[in-house]
Amino acid sequence: MSTTPSAKLRVLLIVEHHGDVFLLREMVNEEPHSRFVIGAEAGSLADATTRLASGGIDVVLLDLELADSHGLETFTAFRKTAPTLPVVVLSDVEDEELALQTVQLGAQEYLVKGRIVPHLLHRALRYAVERARADAQLAHERELLATLLENIPDRIYFKDRRSRFIRINRALTEFFGLASAEAAYGRTDGDFFDPAAAQQMLADERSIMETGQPILGKIESKTLTNGEVSWTLTTKLPLRDRAGLIIGTCGISREVTAFKTLEEQLATERHLLRALIDNLPDLVFLKDAEGRYLLDNPAHMRFLGASEFSEIDGRTPFDFFPDPIARVLHEEDMAIIRSGQPVYDHEQKVADISGHMRWLLTTKIPWLSEGRAVGLVSISRDISVQKLAELHLKQANADLKSRRQDLMAAVKDLQEAHQDLRATQLQLVDAEKMKSVGRLAAGVAHEVKNPLAIMKMGLEYLSTLPIEDETAPLILKEMSDALHRADTVIRGLLDFSAPKQLEVRRTSINVIVNQALRLVRGEMKRGCQVQRELQEDLPQLALDADKISQVFVNLFTNSIHAMGGGGTLFVRTYSKQLTGVGSNISDQRSESFRVGETIIVAEIDDTGPGIAEDKLAKVFEPFFTTKPTGQGTGLGLSVVKTIIDLHGGTIDLRNLPDAGLRVTIMFQA
Repeated sequence: MSTTPSAKLRVLLIVEHHGDVFLLREMVNEEPHSRFVIGAEAGSLADATTRLASGGIDVVLLDLELADSHGLETFTAFRKTAPTLPVVVLSDVEDEELALQTVQLGAQEYLVKGRIVPHLLHRALRYAVERARADAQLAHERELLATLLENIPDRIYFKDRRSRFIRINRALTEFFGLASAEAAYGRTDGDFFDPAAAQQMLADERSIMETGQPILGKIESKTLTNGEVSWTLTTKLPLRDRAGLIIGTCGISREVTAFKTLEEQLATERHLLRALIDNLPDLVFLKDAEGRYLLDNPAHMRFLGASEFSEIDGRTPFDFFPDPIARVLHEEDMAIIRSGQPVYDHEQKVADISGHMRWLLTTKIPWLSEGRAVGLVSISRDISVQKLAELHLKQANADLKSRRQDLMAAVKDLQEAHQDLRATQLQLVDAEKMKSVGRLAAGVAHEVKNPLAIMKMGLEYLSTLPIEDETAPLILKEMSDALHRADTVIRGLLDFSAPKQLEVRRTSINVIVNQALRLVRGEMKRGCQVQRELQEDLPQLALDADKISQVFVNLFTNSIHAMGGGGTLFVRTYSKQLTGVGSNISDQRSESFRVGETIIVAEIDDTGPGIAEDKLAKVFEPFFTTKPTGQGTGLGLSVVKTIIDLHGGTIDLRNLPDAGLRVTIMFQA
């Protein structure tokens, strides 16, 4: 882009229609003091790309409708070719959404061709050029700021008026132990520091926002949530918007924990070191480069048989040990001083001044001055008792390990036995409960069946008599309906309590399904449809056809009633090799099912409302029903479950994700 004030800015005109080209050229040229001149023209994106390769273009007039491109794609394709050139978009339609999209993608202006006048065009070109320059300058400044924030070792932050982080730099991100700076945004110091430190920082920031006065060079101690203490040299400033209003705070903190720690250490080091050396039970001494003792503690003095340091000061091991032992000790120390390499936790067996053998765990470190070893520091711990205890502990651990294995095996056996006992107990409880319910149902059914039969004959007789009362037939009809409902309940009780004997023969489950669908045709409502997906050539099963037909009739009837005014009943059958729990197979299985066996599956889906999740576990219980009072006995699914169990199969009900209920029945092939 030209930077000379008097130079004309060259415009690339990318317009397909010659009439538009002529008008735009005239508008650019007729301005008396125009800063712009048409530097090049192109009728397509391909021509524009070729022209841009020659350079010398300062601003672009781009029509969105070209021979080789249309609409917003025209601008996005051009922007890939020239990402930095200022662009004024031209369009045939006034579309605010399209205008907003082009500006968001980087266009400087959006003009409707039918409304362009010379002064408006020149103003748009000037605005596009100046905005592009401002954007470039702003991008440069942002790059400088980002470089500063990402590389400065000091911790920098910006907060809103509620002291929530809105931006932090890399150093503070790493200090907080976060994966990214964004993880801190919206959080406060209370999320990273102990409550006392967070409260103090909050008070400082509120004072800054209330008074507008910064806090400069404050040394503060902060305890992180992990217990670590941090010392910082902090400056905090009010954060203002363009109008000068305080909208938060910002600050920069320099880590001075190391300096603070060093300061505290230097203040106490001499007293602590002397107290430590004198009171340690370990043997501590300091030697110079010649191997002479310069410092000693009471424990080491006792080891050498001395009562005062004056008896040791300036002397060597040769003054306390026999020559062979002293020579070994002296050579070890000299090797460390010459190499400058420490020795850590070296176990050695040595004799004290009295000749008693003792085990020592020794660490020796070169004493450095200006990078050169001028002696060494040694600390040794008497581990004779520990070595003996270690031998006993190893034997005890071996015994404990053996006993632990025996105990774990016993616990495992006990847990398995408890689980088996619990399962058996639950089965016995359920079985006894069902037997009790069955006996009760049988007794009630037989006691009520005969009176109901007499009442039925009485109603039939009354219906044949001439009765002048007009309401009598209606009353007889209601009594007959009530008697029919009672008879239905009694039949359900008898089915539930009937002896569990099956008349089994090999038959096709598809035949049973089709027969059951024919039996429920009378229950079908207008708009209720049936879709079958019955796999052909399924192996025949050993079933009681009448009882399994009763199962499907009951399930089909429940689905039809659930769909009310209409819906779709899906019925499918298929075979499957059992390899594990699948998405289309119930999680509950008979104990007779084994992985690798072939099973026959029948699924019934409806488009009704389904069953509430809190009621699904109760649907097989006797006398439990989800139907309104008077419309169900609560025995149908109990009978179905009993029949399926007698056949060694499984049945499962679950709601479908969108709507409806799925019933899954499985038999072993």
